[in-house]
Parts: sequence; C-alpha cells; structure tokens
Amino acid sequence: MKKSKCRQPLPKTLLNLLLLLCLLYGYSTSSLAAAADKEAEPIRVLLLYDSLALGTTKAGNVEALQQQLAAFGAEVTLLSVDGYSGGMLEPYSKVILVRNAADMELTNAAFVQDRGAYRGDYFHIGEELPARQQEALHIAIEQTPSEETMRLAIGPFSDEAVRVQNTPYIVMQMATGEPQAEAYGSFTPKQNDGANGNSPYAARNEHAAYVPYFQKGNLSELAMSYVLKDWLGLAEPGQTYLLFKEIYPFSDLTLLAGMADTLYDAGIPFAISVQPVFNNSDFPAMQRYLEALKYVQSRNGTVLVNAPVVASTIGQNDQTLKMKMTYFIDVLAAYGIAPLGMGAEMYWSYDKEYAVDGMGFFDSAVLLPNKKLMYRSQTNVSKPFASSLYSISPSFLAGFEHQGKAWEPLPMNTALTYDFAENEAQLSADLASITESWMTFADYKQQGHEVRTEAHVILSQGYGLTINGQAVALNDALRQVSSDYEYADKGTVSFTTLFNVQNKIFIVIIMVSLFIFGFLFMIGYRLYRRKYFK
Repeated sequence: MKKSKCRQPLPKTLLNLLLLLCLLYGYSTSSLAAAADKEAEPIRVLLLYDSLALGTTKAGNVEALQQQLAAFGAEVTLLSVDGYSGGMLEPYSKVILVRNAADMELTNAAFVQDRGAYRGDYFHIGEELPARQQEALHIAIEQTPSEETMRLAIGPFSDEAVRVQNTPYIVMQMATGEPQAEAYGSFTPKQNDGANGNSPYAARNEHAAYVPYFQKGNLSELAMSYVLKDWLGLAEPGQTYLLFKEIYPFSDLTLLAGMADTLYDAGIPFAISVQPVFNNSDFPAMQRYLEALKYVQSRNGTVLVNAPVVASTIGQNDQTLKMKMTYFIDVLAAYGIAPLGMGAEMYWSYDKEYAVDGMGFFDSAVLLPNKKLMYRSQTNVSKPFASSLYSISPSFLAGFEHQGKAWEPLPMNTALTYDFAENEAQLSADLASITESWMTFADYKQQGHEVRTEAHVILSQGYGLTINGQAVALNDALRQVSSDYEYADKGTVSFTTLFNVQNKIFIVIIMVSLFIFGFLFMIGYRLYRRKYFK
C-alpha cells in the first residue's frame, strides 16, 4: 500500500508574509476610505469684514466673495470683526479679512491678538496688510494719489481704465534665500512708469495671500477668483455653462422650443432654470409647461428648479415650503423630467429654513446675485454644495478687453446667465451672440448630480439621467394638450327649468310695466298740453 502524503504546514515566514499583506490591505482600504471622506468634506473658511461699505464703490464686494467661495465648494462662516470673540480663529485653517474701511481702526483687541498668533492660511484684502504677512510675501506697499487711473490685467482679460482713490498697490521685492511669492496679473498706475514692470495685482505664498483692491462689478471681481482658487488649494479646472432663467408657465413656450432647437442644431448644451408650480398640475397650461420642459430636455437641455418667489409678508409660521418643493419635483419626475439642481439668490444658502426646506433636495446649485434680502431664519454659516456655479451676465464680460478669440474657462465653475427672451427679436440677438462666440460650454448633465425626495431619486452620472434607477427616455415629440378643460365643476341643474320659467315671467312683468308707464306718460302729456293752451 502506498503511504498517503500528508499536507505539510506552511513555513512560518510565509505565514508572517501573508499576515503582513492582509494588514497592509486593510490599512490601505481604510486609508482610502478616510481620504475619500476627507475629500468629500467642504473647505471651512472664516470670512471677516470690518465694514460692508454700503453706499460706497466697494459695496457688494463681500457678497461677491461669498459667491466665489460657494462656487469653490467652501462652507463659509461670515462674521464682522466687531462681533469676533477670542478663540474664534482656532477652528479654522483658512481665514479671510476684508478691510473696506481703512479709516476705521481695528479696535477689537481679541481679534488683533489672535491674528498675531494665527498660523493658518491668511488672506488679506484691502489696506493695512499686517507686517508679518508683508514680510512673508516680500512685498512693499505703495499708495495711489487721491485720484488715479489704473490698468488691471489678469489671464486673458484687461481693463485700461480702473478709477481708484487712495488705493494701495504691490511692489515686489527680491527674496534672499527664501521662495519668491507668486504674483498674479498686474495692477499698475498709468502715471507711475517706475512701477509698471513690478506691480502685480496680488501676491501669494504657501500660507498668505494679499489683494490690495477688490470691487464688485469690475475686472477685480474676476481677478480675485484666480488668487482665491490657488489659496484654497484647488486644482480642478473650471467649466463654463450656459443658463437661461426667468422661465414661467406663462412664458412663450413656442419660443422656448425654438431656442432649444437652435442650440441643439449648433451643438451647444444649455440649462434652464424654471419657476416651480405648486398646484393645479392637471390644468392644460401646466401640461403644456411640462411638455415644453420635456422637449427642452430632449434637445440636450438641462432643467433646474428656480427658487420660488418669496413674499415680503410671508408668515414665520408657514412651514409649507418643503411640501411645495417636494410636490413640484415629484410632478417633474413623474412626467419623465429630471431636474438636476436649483437656482437661487445667494442669501438662500444663508437661511436655515430656505437651505433645508427649499434647497435640501439638491446637491447642486446656481447661486445668483442677491436682488432683495428676504430672510426667514438667517444664519452666518452657508450651506455648501458639491457643485455650485458662479453666475455672471454676458454684459459683464463684454466690459473687458479679451486676448484672442477663444475663451478659456474661469477658475471656478461659471454659469453665463441670460434672462429668457420676451420676444423673437431679443431671442435671435441672444442666440446670435452665443453661436458666434468662441466660448466653449460644458454639458451640465456630464457632472454628477443628485436630487432626492421621498418618492424619487434623480441622478446624473455622466452616462445618462435616471429616475428611481430607470433611464430617462428622451422623446422630442411635443404632445398636443387640449384647451377644452372645465376649470370649475358644473353646479347642480335640478332647478334649471324652474329658473327658466321665472326668468320668462319676470321679462313679461317688466314689459307690461313699461307699457303701462308709457301709456300713463302719454295721458299726462296730453292733459298738460290742454292746461297750457287754456
């Protein structure tokens, strides 16, 4: 008989090696998971200001900065320097101070002390850059006269006529034995030839950044984004999207379909931000609205839900916003329309109720400039979004000189925003400016977006749209909706005959009364004549 061969035990070194590999695999898996969680967390920024500069040329620059930070995915805590308490800097690795009022001394001793000891990333905007950051950046600060015309240039943009008053500008100095700070663009006084070659718009190193001049509405608004992106440590390139807003159920839907056809034929992806409707979804007008939106979606268009109009007299106890938004999103989804984000004025993201009940369904948003602040539950901490677009108008870009025909994307994801045209002539002009430009627009659907209600999950993951896991069927055939619709229920008709008889009787009585009145009038007239002639 042959002896059976017994399985020999693995050598001890081999067992140790396998154990080590298992440990390494587990460690790498947990490390990757932790890195993914960390990457998903938004950057937290403390944004401080000494003044909002209302009534001056700098008014609105803090708001513009908030919008840009949102476009970079940051969670922003907004705070006045006067409202600062000791230790507030400590939780933040990134702090920005906007100095709009140079004539106002920083009297908050707690902030001045904490800033002096702060070792995180510090970004200073405006005058009175602290000496420590000035030395770290190896720059000198010069001051313009009371009135000066500056030339501002950055990237492909330039503006030859920026009017300033008593404004600082940077003069770079040679760094001995230390890395030179990175310079951005140029900000040069036209009358100061000596500084022409050495006056950048901004300077930044590993932990500090400085922008001496920032004003909403001119080229410095765009210039800020170049510096801000690098200071935040972001590397992903920005994209430009085309957006049309102010679209209502009573808009010219034929014009909307024609616009979609023109852009589709030109190969230009676009998005529309549509006004929600909170009831009467079975009315023909609403059905035609839904058909138009579905058609736009089939022509490579993306549907976003615009924030509803907020009344100034809205009650603080009105808790119906979440229910109404759920209703409209569900109506769209049930009709085969996949909304992928929300358009809203920026202050919505700083309101606890609006951010949760209105915007909580979406992980993507287009934050528009504020027109009128109508908070319900204001907070100083913003709601961050996985995808957020910075909205600019075509007229804003048209105010700057641009090098070359092709337009390169801005540092942040940007929505070039048009109001939907009210007539064919205006639409033709808008479409001509779009199709004839050399601007490349990205497809909003190619990015990842998620919208959730209790009844529907809407996803865009680059390869298509899905609603509750089912691919969205694109059908470009507009269904005709009949206008024959009873907008009110017919009442009961059991007394119709009686009412008809009563009407006829009343008519006869009125006619007889008129006849008798006429007869009596003639008799009276004759008697009066006889009396007069006698």
